[in-house]
Amino acid sequence: MLLCNTIKEADGMHLWIGGDLVPTKENSALFAAGDTQALFGEEFLSLWKDADARILNLETVLADEGTPITKAGPNLRADTACAAALQKLDLTAVCLANNHIFDFGAEGLESTQAVLGNTPHFGAGSNLHEASQALWLGDTAVYACAEREFSAAGESTPGANPFDPLTSFDHVEALAKKAQRVIVLYHGGLEKYRYPTPNLQRICRKFAEKGASLVICQHSHTVGCMEMYAGGTIIYGQGNLLFSRYRDEHWRSGLLIGVDTETMELSFVPLEQTECGVRVSHDENILAGFRARSQEILQPGFVENAFRQRARQADYEKKLFGRLGRYVRKLKMTERLMDRRSAAGVINLFECDTHRELAAEMLRLKYVDR
Repeated sequence: MLLCNTIKEADGMHLWIGGDLVPTKENSALFAAGDTQALFGEEFLSLWKDADARILNLETVLADEGTPITKAGPNLRADTACAAALQKLDLTAVCLANNHIFDFGAEGLESTQAVLGNTPHFGAGSNLHEASQALWLGDTAVYACAEREFSAAGESTPGANPFDPLTSFDHVEALAKKAQRVIVLYHGGLEKYRYPTPNLQRICRKFAEKGASLVICQHSHTVGCMEMYAGGTIIYGQGNLLFSRYRDEHWRSGLLIGVDTETMELSFVPLEQTECGVRVSHDENILAGFRARSQEILQPGFVENAFRQRARQADYEKKLFGRLGRYVRKLKMTERLMDRRSAAGVINLFECDTHRELAAEMLRLKYVDR
């Protein structure tokens, strides 16, 4: 395990930042064989290697066995042999700040760290202090954090560095006083949604106000949009680097982001998933859509209105009724069970800080950790 937070690189370098990477059953044999040609293709590898530094987000546990934690959503794990391809990518460092790095508990995280060997990693650790340490590339600091989703490190417990408005902004502000530039990798946002939610926009803008030159939102598995704010650049959705799981329009495209750390000039290479790998894409629609959405979010009220439209399509009601949720939805009983007053009570559980804290702890103690 090499938890190295300082890498001596020349000031002013070309940095590639890759999005989410997960070996899957479709390509695990290629990962284990270290067949980067089949996984990424010659055009990608030529670009990738022609840089001073290369980082990506590893959104899975690397372990040959393990006990999955109790959580919502899938528990992701890839065999340790899959690290063979990662080693051939000549990675400068690997980001582990995401919602799947603790899917198999402390043992899974420790296995991942051990398998990475001499490849430095950041964004997760044996405790909160370790997980929150930035990666230093010369005089550029890269800070990574993730929304709280079953992976958060604690004061004395392992996991990923969780986003916390009471500490994360302070971390970036302190880094900005020491670094020439700060890059924030924020693992959060709404999956398969190409715009920032109102709250995500507030969070990213606050990072920029605190001194971040670049904020990149990963996790959404779709190419989103971009805005300039308070002297910084915010990318709302990078898309996948390589995650051959679904074939829908969101999942199959992504962006490789290049950064000149001296000028903070950005370059974008569109990517497209294949059946078992990823290739540089020459589909002009990927960047055209990215640019068009970037113009849309400049319109007053657009972000809020788009979010309301998406919220009307959400079906979270089924989660409120536990095991009965699917039947309640199928039988169209939601409106009979949820009137305006009861809905207001549920909203209060989410919006009131104290009730949200108590409700989450109650559910955890009574049902998850029992």
